[in-house]
Amino acid sequence: MNRDLLVRLAIKTGLYPSMMKLDNRIQMHRQNKAFAQYGLETLQQADAAATEAQCRLFLTFGTLLGAYRNKGFIPYDCDLDTGMMHSEYNDDFIPCMERAGLKHIRRYYVKATGRICEDKFDYKGVHIDVHHYYPDGEGNLYCDLCLPHESKDWRTANKTDGFPSIIRTCPDTELERTPFLGIECYRPVKTVEWLKTLYGEHFMTPDPKWSMNDHKQRAQSHGERLFRIEYR
Repeated sequence: MNRDLLVRLAIKTGLYPSMMKLDNRIQMHRQNKAFAQYGLETLQQADAAATEAQCRLFLTFGTLLGAYRNKGFIPYDCDLDTGMMHSEYNDDFIPCMERAGLKHIRRYYVKATGRICEDKFDYKGVHIDVHHYYPDGEGNLYCDLCLPHESKDWRTANKTDGFPSIIRTCPDTELERTPFLGIECYRPVKTVEWLKTLYGEHFMTPDPKWSMNDHKQRAQSHGERLFRIEYR
């Protein structure tokens, strides 16, 4: 039985959420193994590729939290979160990443305006997200996060009304080059302010029960629907 038929049957019988949870567990197990071996190498390669394209990738979300709080990666994290100022994005960025072995596998964007929200790459089984940050005109930077569709599988959603989204806003900041696990990478100068905004005042205390719902509670909803392009 092919996957598309299986998905349709799962949706019809109401088993799609359970199927997705199982699939996510399998994917996470694979990514954990790859991350343990190639996580740091992935970050180093991505940083070098971005530098070649005259862009700056900086740590954000869980990767920034781990760098500041854990002085490394968060133990239960299995992908990399980076950001870039969209104003620095240029046509050399994707080719430079791919020459460095980072396969461009997905892009999220706002169809109505063409605004790029996130690019996802794969390097030896490790996924690295590049969130595009924009100024909001009020002294902050924001990026869009894509959420699962309310009821449809992703292919159907992508062909129809797209995916719901939220935005995460942090104070505008300069970037600084800092050591991280034997390499150097960019992070926000206002790292503490960013982490308080993203995770609350007690971000230094690990929360093993943290989930995407925490992002939703601290996020703003702007009503825009995101769509995705698959490159693999």
